[in-house]
Amino acid sequence: MGDFYDRLGISKDATPEEIKRAYRDLARIHHPDKGGDAEKFKTIQEAAEVLTDERRRQEYDARGRGPMPFTGGPGGMPFGDIFSMFGQGGVGGGGGGQRGGGKGPSQPIDMNIKLENFYSGIAININFKQTRKCPDCSECTEQCSGCGGAGTRMVTRQMGFMVVQMNATCDACMGRGRRTTKDCLPCGNRRFVDKDKTLEAKILPGMADNERLVFEGECSDSPEFSTPGDIVLILHAVHGQYSWKDADLHYRHTITYAESVLGFEFTLDDHPSGKKPSYVWTGGPLIHGSHLVFFGAGMPKKGGGFGDLKVELVVAQPHITRWSDSDREMLERVLGKVNLVKTDAQDLLHYTE
Repeated sequence: MGDFYDRLGISKDATPEEIKRAYRDLARIHHPDKGGDAEKFKTIQEAAEVLTDERRRQEYDARGRGPMPFTGGPGGMPFGDIFSMFGQGGVGGGGGGQRGGGKGPSQPIDMNIKLENFYSGIAININFKQTRKCPDCSECTEQCSGCGGAGTRMVTRQMGFMVVQMNATCDACMGRGRRTTKDCLPCGNRRFVDKDKTLEAKILPGMADNERLVFEGECSDSPEFSTPGDIVLILHAVHGQYSWKDADLHYRHTITYAESVLGFEFTLDDHPSGKKPSYVWTGGPLIHGSHLVFFGAGMPKKGGGFGDLKVELVVAQPHITRWSDSDREMLERVLGKVNLVKTDAQDLLHYTE
């Protein structure tokens, strides 16, 4: 039968990768489905089973020539390892082949959108390169007769003293299910072609910050998956001077001390509506941190209508260190007299900015 190393045509210090590579090369020549000799293939497979298991290889090297008993169980030849090494699925199952299955992963894309575009709506074109299965390859290929287009077929393997039936990758078509009959010029036999793709993202009034637009199946095709994944567009609002919560806009406005007492007027030059609304307050004194609410001046709501504009007031204190007697008398006439009682500690009080 020959030495295991001689069967594979490798040296005794061959690495595991060299052993696997030698087996694959010989299997392509001697596989019975390729017209090879079944007994010859069996001897090659026996050698690969032993030499790819480190423990069994050490025992073989210590004992020298002769077949190795199949030990099985813990420490024996792991079925999963030998199957995956030869590109085959597990017992009675698929997998391991080159054909993909299921849907590919989604591709998230972050996009910054101005607040005014959320307010009024906008259509944005997204241009990119998309890979698709070559539509011309069907004319250059035919269904594989070895597997009937499935990409896998049931085979019987001699594993030591056991005969195992397994679903293995079809080596005639390399798991693709189809065999090339002539060169495909459009894709150069790559089976995939690149094309320009444009998606239109419609941002409608009422959409919210961090909302997602899903374009189903618009990721590139891939041999690993039967269906391409989705492109997920994540919308991020560029707020500017505003903060946005639900449909309400929040804005901070600074006024003078005199305006907080006597009233004021201000204009919003950068309102997302594109208009420049002006507001006048004459309702009486306001303290620092007060809020004014302007109903309907916020962002559009999905079901219709608008949120509110909520303005937080920042009162800038006047740079006055001491009132004059005339100013104090005038303020007392408006605000009321304040009775102050002198104390011994009054000289300890100082004003600092």
